[in-house]
Amino acid sequence: MARKRGDDGRKGSRNGNIKKKDDSRILFMGLICLLGVLVISVILVYTKSKIRNIAQLPAEPPKVTSKKPTGEPKPIKMHERTEVTPREKKPHPTCKVAIIIDDLGYDKYLSEEFLKIDAPLTFSIFPLCTYSKSIAEKAHAMGRDIMLHLPMEPYKYPEKDPGNGTLLLHMGNEEIIRILDADIRSVPFIKGVNNHMGSRFTESEEKMRVVLKELKERDLFFLDSKTSEKSVGYSIAKNMGLKAAGRNIFLDNSPDVEYIKAQIYKLARLSTKKGSAIAIGHPHPSTIEALKQTIPDLKAKGIEIVPISELVN
Repeated sequence: MARKRGDDGRKGSRNGNIKKKDDSRILFMGLICLLGVLVISVILVYTKSKIRNIAQLPAEPPKVTSKKPTGEPKPIKMHERTEVTPREKKPHPTCKVAIIIDDLGYDKYLSEEFLKIDAPLTFSIFPLCTYSKSIAEKAHAMGRDIMLHLPMEPYKYPEKDPGNGTLLLHMGNEEIIRILDADIRSVPFIKGVNNHMGSRFTESEEKMRVVLKELKERDLFFLDSKTSEKSVGYSIAKNMGLKAAGRNIFLDNSPDVEYIKAQIYKLARLSTKKGSAIAIGHPHPSTIEALKQTIPDLKAKGIEIVPISELVN
């Protein structure tokens, strides 16, 4: 009986050992399986990522070829224009403007300021004024064209008084010639004459013929200031064979500098269309300033400023 118990004890111990070994084997196999699952998971993730990256690549890498693919624009030939921005149009080099400064003779300082401007401005000087002769002499010495700014009767005379040496409609022909002669003698070096005021006088064919005939005999040209739309001065002068021209633009009806600058550029544009243009300004500080600011720009654009004697014909 004791032996049987011993066998049973050993049998129980053996069974316990076997059970422990089975548990260890199961644990080991479980670890191997878990490791395998992890490895497979890593492989699957890697493979999936690679497949995604491959799918994002172009089907074929770009090929380098010397031939142009079909559908592309034709190559630009050497003679074809490659610029699409239009170039700034420059005026013709013969575009000319004459700028006449009227009403000179009373103020010496302003006259000298106009002489400082680097351009051949034309000086139109009142007769029989304090500085008429001295301004004419100095301007002539600096190569400027000199004109007589001849006073003529305006509408609303005598409320509007043209000043010394005025020609009036009620005057006889001999009196007109006498006063005209005195006016001319008071301003030396003149090449021509333009009217001061004269909106009424320049509409009279009879009186203008008297004046223009006298100018022709003295070899002087006539510039019609066109203070009246009905002026006959220019047309009669041309019919008589007298050199003449007409004013295109008044620069300074307003004393504002920006307005005057705009008028100067308007003059320049007109010269690009007609080849030449004539403006009249007056001795105002704002006119001096506007000319100083714009003349360099006009020159840069190819607009030539010339004496009035170059534009009468």
